[in-house]
Amino acid sequence: MAEENRLSLGQRILCWLAANLAGRALGLMFKTCRFEVLSPEPAQRFLEQGNPCIGVAWHRSAIFFLYYFKRFKPAIMVSASRDGEYLARFITMLGGVPVRGSSHRGGARALKAMAELLARGECRYAATVADGPTGPRYRAKKGMILLAQRSGLPLLPIMWSCDRAWVLKKAWDRTMIPKPFARIRLMAGRELRYPESMSPQEMEQARQELEDELNRITRELDAICGYQDPP
Repeated sequence: MAEENRLSLGQRILCWLAANLAGRALGLMFKTCRFEVLSPEPAQRFLEQGNPCIGVAWHRSAIFFLYYFKRFKPAIMVSASRDGEYLARFITMLGGVPVRGSSHRGGARALKAMAELLARGECRYAATVADGPTGPRYRAKKGMILLAQRSGLPLLPIMWSCDRAWVLKKAWDRTMIPKPFARIRLMAGRELRYPESMSPQEMEQARQELEDELNRITRELDAICGYQDPP
């Protein structure tokens, strides 16, 4: 909120317009795509039966996931930077709950806020990208592990890939946006649970486990879809 207060009226209007126009355009395009879930058991347990969880993915997948998971109204961590205001507005427009903070700024405060939203039942799901906000790509950070410890909820590694996508090659994360009529496939990995307290060594093992699981399902999906990840 403090970041929003530093925006001028014109900047706030621009944020609102950009978020709404982008959201509507992407929504129309994504509706043309075919979609398939390759891991029906965890998807059914958490997404269809409504069991709460914390979804975690790589940064490259964020744009489509924000659209796809909008019906769950998740709490989503968003950078506290001024640029993050555009994404926060986009998430709000889709029905999600943006929580401002990142590993570089306001992360502890954001994790506390997300844990409180989950504890009060205001959100049944929380989500973020494991390698955000600035990478390195495919290198997990420990933030969502801390949230899983605090909330008692499992982490659910989840990714998508597709046969036809635009790739923002100048972006550090190589952002993917499915092209019209693409065939999108989603896969969830093993759910990961953690005790309330872990030593630094155990935390690093948990962080590496999350990273390995996300990379495993990413490689499998890319191979199935015939997608070649750019260097």
